[in-house]
This record gives sequence, structure tokens and C-alpha cells, in this order.
Amino acid sequence: MKNKSLKIVASIILLLLSYGYIIYKVLNFTELQEINFTYHYYTISDLILLLSIFILMILNLSLETIKWRLLIRNIQNIKFFTAFKAVLSGITLGIFTPNRIGDLGGRVLYLQKGKRTYGLLATGIGSFAQFLSTIIIGITGFILFLFAYPEKSFINPIFNTTTGMVLILVSLILIWIYFNIKNIKPFLINFSFFKTRENQLDYFSETNTKTFLFALLLSIFRYFIFSSQFFLLLVFFDINLSFIQAFISISLVYLFATIIPTTTLVELGIRGSLAIFFIGIFSNQVLGIVLSSFFLWLINIALPSIMGSIFFIKNRFVKE
Repeated sequence: MKNKSLKIVASIILLLLSYGYIIYKVLNFTELQEINFTYHYYTISDLILLLSIFILMILNLSLETIKWRLLIRNIQNIKFFTAFKAVLSGITLGIFTPNRIGDLGGRVLYLQKGKRTYGLLATGIGSFAQFLSTIIIGITGFILFLFAYPEKSFINPIFNTTTGMVLILVSLILIWIYFNIKNIKPFLINFSFFKTRENQLDYFSETNTKTFLFALLLSIFRYFIFSSQFFLLLVFFDINLSFIQAFISISLVYLFATIIPTTTLVELGIRGSLAIFFIGIFSNQVLGIVLSSFFLWLINIALPSIMGSIFFIKNRFVKE
């Protein structure tokens, strides 16, 4: 009874932190008040853009659900909608935790207790696949920037070539690590958490290469979906970029947002700053850039987090 009460209290605290964080971000986003003065009229095209962005949000979440189901299918077979609720619950718990680590715990709550360590490993693989896709595409964008816009990089051609070769090598090494991750068991076994769960580490060797490849392809597809959302928001706020400029700048924003160590409390600010810096290379409309970054966060993180809180409450309270 005592444990159940502690779980309820902990769950309530987590929910309050999630909602508190969203409210804090919205109230402290000072540029939001400028929208009424800057954007008075909305055309049918604008509404279509917004509708497209929300449709892409659903597609983005659905692909993440498909990827997670793929990675846990040898652990536990769950229905698509159950997995979808798990993904949303993960976003709810991850929104205020460093590097969204709470996402792991939010998802595995939907798995049977004896299979949650497997679920953590599977979710970790999915996160690594998403990280890898961001790095690969980001490096591609960076190399393209160095050679397509050398006058903007302020770097000499020899340095550009050397940097390009090093980044390609880094990409190849990360790809090799991803497809050989089954060899990570001897490393993980050194941690106390996994010493008593050695058998569960066999998940890596029991998951075939085809599954890892499909997970990576889904991650790449997801990347282009939320990048497209970013681009459509830029168009909505009258930021005119060519396709190549949009690809370069958006890929650089995600690349550096991924590799810069941060906590969720400052993530939105850092991503906004990166957007101003990289997209600002091709456009001086700072307000539109900041608004695009903020609304992307609202649509892809805050809104799913609110939706996920409903499922989290049902999972933690109604079920019990």
C-alpha cells in the first residue's frame, strides 16, 4: 500500500513538472506577443501549411511508434495504439529531464515488468538510430555548406577538404558502431545495473542486422519529416530560402543541437539560438526564425506531451 502511494505521488509530481515546464516556456517566450502585430492576415495557403505541419506531426509520431514496435517485437508483442500511447507518455516524462532521458521510463511502463530492461535497451537502440541519422545528414549538410557557400564559411579550401574528409570518416565509424552494437555486452556488464541482468543483454545479439537497418531507415524518414515541418514553418513566417539553403541550415541546427550537451530546461533556447545563427546566414528575419523554432517545439514536443499525460494518468492510476 505504501509503495502504491509513493508511485501515485511520484507520478503526480512528474505530471506537474511536465505541465509546469510547458507553461514556463510559453510564458517566458517574449517574442510570442509580437505575433499579433506582425501577422494579421492568414490566407488559405497559410491554413493549408499549418494543417500539413500537424499531419506531419502525426506521421512523425506514427513512424516512431512503428520503429519502437519493430525493436521490441522479440520482447513483447503490443498493439500499435498501445505503442503509440507509450511513445506519447515517453515524451511527457522526457520533456523536463536532461537529454529527455525520461522518455525511456515513460515507454517501458507499457511493457510487462520482467521485460522492461529489454525495453530500455530497445528504446536506447532507437534513440541511437535517430542520433545517427541526425549526425549523418547534419554532416552532409555541413560539407555541402563548406563547398557550396565557401564565401560564407570564411575558411580556406584546404581546410574545407580536410574537414569534409574527417567528417565522412566520423560518419563511417558511427555507422560501424551502430551495426556492431551487439559487441557492447562486455562493456555494459561492468555497470552494476546490468550485472544482475546479464541475460537480458542478449537482446543485442538476438536482434538481426535487418532490424537495425530498418530502424535506421525509419529514423532517417522521421528526420526528413520534422525537417519538413521546420521548413514549412519558415515559409509560414515568410522566411524565403531555397531548397539547398533550407537543407543546409536546418541540418546544421539539428546537428549542433544534438552534439551540444544540454538539459531540457535550456534546450529550446539553444535550438532557437542555433536557428538564428545558421538560418540567419541566409535570412535576416530573426523574429520569423525564432517563431518557427518555438512553434516547432510546441507542435512536436509540448502538444504530444499534453496528449501523453492523459495516457500516463490512465496507465498509472486507472489501471491500478
